Amino acid sequence: MVTGIKASDIMTREVVIAHPEMTLVEAAQLMNKFRIGGLPVVEGGKPIGALTERAIMKKVVESDRKPSDVLVKEIMDPPKVVVYENTDIAEIAKKMCDADVSRVWVCRDEKLVGIITNRDVLKNSHELIDILIEQARIKGPKLHREYTAYGKCEGCGTHAHLKFEDSQFLCDNCLD
Repeated sequence: MVTGIKASDIMTREVVIAHPEMTLVEAAQLMNKFRIGGLPVVEGGKPIGALTERAIMKKVVESDRKPSDVLVKEIMDPPKVVVYENTDIAEIAKKMCDADVSRVWVCRDEKLVGIITNRDVLKNSHELIDILIEQARIKGPKLHREYTAYGKCEGCGTHAHLKFEDSQFLCDNCLD
């Protein structure tokens, strides 16, 4: 489903980044200063990895390593989800959910140009739901189950991928 809301519409363009040769202390200072839970690791403008709180806990704290002796490149994970400026918000939400990530990198010509967090998607989800409802009104009974979104199921109230059926958005459990 195409909503008209693209990555370029909701992404943050001024991205705080880490470099692979930074110490973990330097990266953690950036994360604390900007109150963020993860940083893209960038080299030559291209995202080469992700530094997350989870990686720090698992690979440094749990192993009782000294953060000033650890380089970002030693503990970064590969980027899980990269999208492009024209990627639709519904596709972004699905990719985030499928990959179990809270942020995705937005690229143009393999270069990092922005970042989208789960909060960005949530802030714009009301527009997504409004668009879905309008499409449902226009298409009426012709609207099929392939039209999906991510949000709160109108049947059971859980947050999941939803399909439009019988004039409401329902999760797979409520559709069965």
